[in-house]
Amino acid sequence: MISRLHISSFVGLTVFSWLLVLWVDGQPVLSLAFLKPFSLVVSLIVGCSLVFNRWAWAWPIFSGWYVNRPDLRGTWRVRLVSDWVDPETKKRVDPQVCYLVVRQTLVGLSARLVTAESTSKSIAYCLTEEEEGIYRLAVIYRNEPKIELQGNRSDIHHGSFLVEVTGKDVLEMDGHYWTDRGTRGELTTLGWKNGSFDTFGRAQEAFELELESEPSPSSEIAAALRASANR
Repeated sequence: MISRLHISSFVGLTVFSWLLVLWVDGQPVLSLAFLKPFSLVVSLIVGCSLVFNRWAWAWPIFSGWYVNRPDLRGTWRVRLVSDWVDPETKKRVDPQVCYLVVRQTLVGLSARLVTAESTSKSIAYCLTEEEEGIYRLAVIYRNEPKIELQGNRSDIHHGSFLVEVTGKDVLEMDGHYWTDRGTRGELTTLGWKNGSFDTFGRAQEAFELELESEPSPSSEIAAALRASANR
């Protein structure tokens, strides 16, 4: 991320270049008093940069012409289909509902995938535009199962997922994942809520409240939520 030192260097180089061009051109060069507000100017630029990087980049007024980056912030309800075989039952696990929490700035992004049994945290990401209006998000993550499951049902492992993001106002994402223990699967978003719900319980409660307020919820989503709640 650009620091105050970087901005000071850019501003200083700009001022020096400007004065040098004036001197070479034979124009009058201003006195040293011209440089007195240098620190204040740098502070203002740093402040504006911080605000823009944290919040303003996602404002609609900048979308498209100034910032070409989809806004993925929030908590996504995800349907996860895996080819993993439960060592206890020797059967492939049923599809489950989990939650993807995305925090994002102009220059950064972090993802956290929570299930009833584990938490995956991103350690690297890449967000690229494949073609106009279509992006791909690739994430490398570290998965940590609950302590009582480690060494028994599941161990700490690493993996990656790749999802396709379509449209200026992102409504859904879908893609696939794979892990270093040889498993893979598909993931599809089922809904979105504003805010970061970092635990499975909090996220599940937030989405169930929304679901209960709907007169005719999707049978697929409702069934997936019930199955997840009964695990």
